[in-house]
Parts: sequence; C-alpha cells; structure tokens
Amino acid sequence: MSANNLVNTKADIFSALVQKELLETASLSPFVEDFSAMAIKGAKSVSIPKLSSFTVQDRAFGAASTENTPLTDAADEILLNKNKIILFGYDAADEMQSSIDYQSMSILRAASAHGRQVNTDILTMWDSIAGLNINGAIGADITINNILDMREFLMANFADMTKAVLCIAADQEKAMLKLPEFSRYDYRGNGTAPVVNGTIGFVYGVPVVINQQVGAQQAYMVEKSGSAIAFQRNAKVAEDSALRYGTDGKEVAVDQTYGVGGLQLGESGVGPTESPLIAKLKD
Repeated sequence: MSANNLVNTKADIFSALVQKELLETASLSPFVEDFSAMAIKGAKSVSIPKLSSFTVQDRAFGAASTENTPLTDAADEILLNKNKIILFGYDAADEMQSSIDYQSMSILRAASAHGRQVNTDILTMWDSIAGLNINGAIGADITINNILDMREFLMANFADMTKAVLCIAADQEKAMLKLPEFSRYDYRGNGTAPVVNGTIGFVYGVPVVINQQVGAQQAYMVEKSGSAIAFQRNAKVAEDSALRYGTDGKEVAVDQTYGVGGLQLGESGVGPTESPLIAKLKD
C-alpha cells in the first residue's frame, strides 16, 4: 500500500478548520448579501450601484410622447474597515502536559470568537439602518402585532419575502411558542408539522430563527437584499516561535478583514441612512 502525498500544509489545514468553524458560528451571515468577490486587493470599500426607475406614461393616439425623466444612479458603500485579529501564545508545556490538543482547540476557539464578532457587526449594522423601529414597551415580549407590522413594512417596500427572516432573541422563544399563529398549521405557511422539541419554524410564512447575540426582548425582520457583507481577506492562521514560552513555545494569530453595510439606503421613502428592507423591535 502506497502512502498518500499530502499537498496541504499544516497552515492550510488549520485555515480550513478556521473557515469551517467561522461559518458555523457566524450564523447571521446567510441573511445578508455577500459581495466578497468585489472586495479586491487594494480596495478600501465596495460600491454597490443602484438605479432609479421609470414611470409609465399615457400617450394619446396620434400624439408624440415626451422623454421620461432620465434615470439617476447612486451607490451603497460597504467600508472594508473591520480588521479583526486574535493573538495568543502557548507554553511548550501545554503540548507536553495537557491531555488535549491545546493548539488546535485554541485556534478553533479563536475562529468561534471571530464568528461571533461577525454576528455582532451584522446586528449593530441592522440596528443602525432599520427603516422601521417598533419601540416595544419595557419588559414586553414580542406580539403578533409586532410581527405583522414588520411584515407589512417589508412587503410595502417590495421585499422578496422568500428571502425574509425573523431573527429573535433567545429569551423570546417561549413567547413565540405560545403564539397560536406560530404553532398552528394554517398560519405557518410551509405545511410542515407542528413545533417539536422547541424547534423554531415559520410565522405567516416567514422563517423564525433564534440568535443568542440578539439583545433581550429584541427582534429583527430582514430581507437579504437590505444589507451586505464583504470579506476582503478570509480568516487565516499563522504561527511563529515564541521562546519566552520555552523552546517549543508558539505565538499564533487568527485574523480577517471585512466590512458590513446597508443596501437600498434612502429608497422607498425611508431616511437616507435607512433600508426599507430592515425592521426592528427594540426596547
């Protein structure tokens, strides 16, 4: 039996592990558009162009029409200003006297921290660009009226509801499960079985997800086209000798560069820094 010739270096393998862990913990990233392909080397931002629309005219038979108002163009900008790093060292004794793979576990935990940071940045961005802000009563759980108001706002702004999601805080799972509109077949909108073992499903056809980083008694209904993320440099791992930790001591860095931002800002009558495809419930 011949031996396999592995083409991946140790750094490559660690980077792959980091990417897998980051994708799993950055659980909000599927709910925003990804423009990483546009975040090329040398760029400090990503510009997403947008155009105005035409209005159809009535033309009298036999009469000449006039030209429509020309289209105007603008752009939403995503600043690539999130330069995140985790730097840690480990002692030579950690590898010799620990029953766990200290280096690998530390790197995976660094990747998890990066994923949580991505979530934090997305939530901060949603909070700042929401076109609808429902100020909930202090200490109040989410209600069906809150959900319907957010859904109405998105639909009125031509949101593609197949790309919409309701993201709620962990403390709101009980409140959601107690809503008959959430647990009954005829309101769920997807024809699936009732909620089993606390699995979150749909309300009025909108998927409901829990994220532990959403603040208590807060919720966001978002359509994917309302916000974006762009990774200019995916998370990477590098290590160097650190003799202060012993002859086998190491110093390890896990870093990445990206940006988040709102899309369709100022459209459909919302403020110039607000998206018509993001709604929030926040005390």
